[in-house]
Amino acid sequence: MRTVAVSINKGGVGKTTVAKSLAVEAARAGFNVVILDVDTQQNAADWGARRKGVGTPLPLIARFVTEKDLEAELQHAAKAGCDLAFIDTPPGRSSEAVAAVELADLVLIPFENDQDSYTGVTRTAQLARRLGKPAYGILNKAPPHSRSHEDTAREVLKAIDLPLAPVALHRYDAHRLANPAGVVASELEPASVPALQIEGLWNWLSAQLQLTASAPVHKKGAA
Repeated sequence: MRTVAVSINKGGVGKTTVAKSLAVEAARAGFNVVILDVDTQQNAADWGARRKGVGTPLPLIARFVTEKDLEAELQHAAKAGCDLAFIDTPPGRSSEAVAAVELADLVLIPFENDQDSYTGVTRTAQLARRLGKPAYGILNKAPPHSRSHEDTAREVLKAIDLPLAPVALHRYDAHRLANPAGVVASELEPASVPALQIEGLWNWLSAQLQLTASAPVHKKGAA
């Protein structure tokens, strides 16, 4: 099982949206996936509860866990046949975020094009570097049809020696509208621009994790 921590030392940048959108893409590709939500706001876990009975079931579970139980939950998921785990972390400096990065194989750092985000990116990148974990920035909520945000992000992350994911996510209402229904943008609006962006991000991530897109769904799942 591969584990991805979605973390940044800042709130409101779309960590949960990134985690659940990529988790759905992974499940649609045939992987058993779990989202472990260590944020006490439990946004990912609540979204997972809303998914029950929505459309065609996917091999995807989202649930809240405490920092104390995180490692044991990851071990349980691996034994249950889970292929991929996403850890959704709380905003700001927290022991939960440190634990998530420490247990991850790879760290995704979503951020917006503003100074507070770049401060958070720098701190989270330093944490990942200190723990010896590969990390990548993901520009999120960029205005559609605007290259300036991507150009600025590329320059800032180059200066702090943090690789930038090759796919930026733009600000589209589909992400917001999908949430109350317990789905993600790619399910609400298939073949839309936000859906294609998430698909591209997933294709890149699966390559980083050396996952194959033809993996069979394990019958026992990550219960």
